Amino acid sequence: MVVAAVVIRQALDDDSNDPGRRGDGAAVLVCAADLRDLCNALSGIEVRSQTAADTASAIDDGTLAEDIDGWITTTAWVEVVDSRSPDVLADAEALATSPAVVATAPGRFEAINDLCDGNDVWVCLGGAAGADWADLGDGSHPEWRELKVGLTAPDSAMGLSVLASASAGFFGSTTFATNDFSELEGWLSTLAVPSAAGDPDPARTLATRQGAYSAAGAVAAVAGRFDARGVQAIEPQTAVAATVVLVGLDGGDGLPEVDPVRDALVDDGWSRASEDDLAPTLKPGVMAALHTLWRAVTS
Repeated sequence: MVVAAVVIRQALDDDSNDPGRRGDGAAVLVCAADLRDLCNALSGIEVRSQTAADTASAIDDGTLAEDIDGWITTTAWVEVVDSRSPDVLADAEALATSPAVVATAPGRFEAINDLCDGNDVWVCLGGAAGADWADLGDGSHPEWRELKVGLTAPDSAMGLSVLASASAGFFGSTTFATNDFSELEGWLSTLAVPSAAGDPDPARTLATRQGAYSAAGAVAAVAGRFDARGVQAIEPQTAVAATVVLVGLDGGDGLPEVDPVRDALVDDGWSRASEDDLAPTLKPGVMAALHTLWRAVTS
């Protein structure tokens, strides 16, 4: 895989006390592309941006630039790298957390609640995906046509947490294993169709493009940006959160101060995270296998 790192912001401060591998006093971080606007809050640090999947791949195959000190991503991707390349990542600092939810298109919150009728929303939506609304529930919304669900692209930092949430909803637990995937594959194949090409922000899509989706898997803080447009959120019964972290790379010279990113996340609707939020979401190796399964069913 060719990894293209795009420098989105470079602000070097000769007086900075933050260590960096280059020895010139400037720390270098790679920031997941879907978090890059929040990483813009940093100063005195060189920030590069690429998808979380590309960074994980570069770490795995040894092509990540040697001057990078740390990575701003989510714990989901820390789990992926830990399973593929053990002992490559150093200490992690939890910055902020927000639950993965189902965002509903304007005017469809009540209809989806009625359709699911107390069942886990992911089990419900996965079973109904692709059907016409005229054949669902009370059949009173034929103008809505097909029930389509969007998922935040799992190559992104937040999207992999959303995929884990949908899968946990299917199983009713976060303790599923890779040998359970035969049950999940067909269900996920159907659910993934509307956003299989990759949608970085399906909450925005359903808020701004009428009829694109009836519902979308998203991080609550992101879905909350569209409250004024009528987007409402349903919390799955099996809770999975997206937790943003700064994680060091083995051999780096220490992590810089990134409180401005934490503050920007909190201002954007995230909650401050604690060390407890660093705990793995899924069994060892399952997060990486889940991402591989997504690529298989959408290829």
